[in-house]
Amino acid sequence: MNHLFRLISTEEAIIQYQIDEQLYESKEVFEDIVEGDSYFYLHEGDLLLNGHFILDTDQLTDTKDGKRIEGYIVTGDLTVTGNIINEEGDYGPALYVTGDVSCQSMLLGGSPVHITGNVTAAEVIMVHYNHGWMKCPGVFTAPVYIGDDYHFIPAQKHISLFYMNDRDPASPPENAWESDEDDDYLLPPVLQQVLNNPLTITPDELRRDLAAGEAVLQPQERNAEYWRRKVAHNWGDLRRAPMEFRTREICLQALQVTPAVLAWFPPALQQPDIYMQALDKFPAALQYFPASLVNEEVAAIAVHKHGKALRYLPEQLITRELCYTGAANGATLQHDIPEHFYEPALLLMVISHNDYEMQYVPAAMISEDLLVAYVKVGRGAYLDKYCNEGGVSKARVLERVVEDGPAYLENLFGWHLSPAVYNAAQQQYDNDTYQREWQAITQRYATKIDRVRKQL
Repeated sequence: MNHLFRLISTEEAIIQYQIDEQLYESKEVFEDIVEGDSYFYLHEGDLLLNGHFILDTDQLTDTKDGKRIEGYIVTGDLTVTGNIINEEGDYGPALYVTGDVSCQSMLLGGSPVHITGNVTAAEVIMVHYNHGWMKCPGVFTAPVYIGDDYHFIPAQKHISLFYMNDRDPASPPENAWESDEDDDYLLPPVLQQVLNNPLTITPDELRRDLAAGEAVLQPQERNAEYWRRKVAHNWGDLRRAPMEFRTREICLQALQVTPAVLAWFPPALQQPDIYMQALDKFPAALQYFPASLVNEEVAAIAVHKHGKALRYLPEQLITRELCYTGAANGATLQHDIPEHFYEPALLLMVISHNDYEMQYVPAAMISEDLLVAYVKVGRGAYLDKYCNEGGVSKARVLERVVEDGPAYLENLFGWHLSPAVYNAAQQQYDNDTYQREWQAITQRYATKIDRVRKQL
């Protein structure tokens, strides 16, 4: 496509087309974003593009002198037989058209866009995400217009089937995105009904189809190869595939990415070996297991692989022994181990693996042993707080950490150095046996030690 354009310098673009005034909110913003020694692609006169016009920064290779190409200028009408696509919401090459634009569909995100004339799409105009910038004073004509968290309201429009713009107070309330139980956005039924795939139910799914250059209103054939490509690009599209196309090959391909697809496997594939294969990579796959497959044996295998599997098990399968297995394999107090299984040895095991979990230990169960482990495994940032909550002597905790070996001097000198801690450590480690360790730690913390000595 780029052979239809010629390169001009940004300086030329400013002189000939006032591009610094035509893109972004002001010349100052333009100068902050666009490099002065960069380039633009220019096409003079009307332009017909067969296929899709993809506004993708990654497709704009640097010039021979290593300078950036900032975007496209068309000094006439732009006609695209396919979609105009800027899928990336954060950024994209600029597009400045001094005429009308027509296309099958338009998907714009982070690209700065100024079209001086009218915009006509045979199917959908979708602008998404608040990093984008658009100036288009003309008439927007399309069956469907969607403004999803995008700073633009068309001044004039002819939208025949569906209009939604969450920045426009005049946007019909019934056309706003809905939410499911997980607070994920859903397309309203009125929009779902006009799409050619009734299983397209989220804005992300619709955006993916537009980014793939697909027709989303006109009838379209979707065969096995179509669904193979879709699932290879995004595992979530397995949910939209008709059951007859959810083959073992496609399902297992999606399973390599996430266990969530198990919920969409056809009944014929819901066999123990498939689920155990998922469990090898994803402990979270347990939440998608059929209830008939979740037994004591599967529970033990899952928790041995990762302790967080406990959170997906039915309560009747969680035992004291399983909690210990989970604690040894990354289980958390907050999400995984039921509180009625808490006991000193179990809590000690959890804290010994992750000091962050200390905040979830009930105050009544905070002990000296637990706080010793807390200081030894990390920095013990909230030792004072936990000592107060549990009625434990901080001095005794630190004294025990000193006694437990020179490996913990780093934690003590780094976070808990005091005259008492220094004296105890010096008495135990300032000798021939620990000469190397003592010299290393005292040299590293010489400044702090000098301050502590002045307090003695």
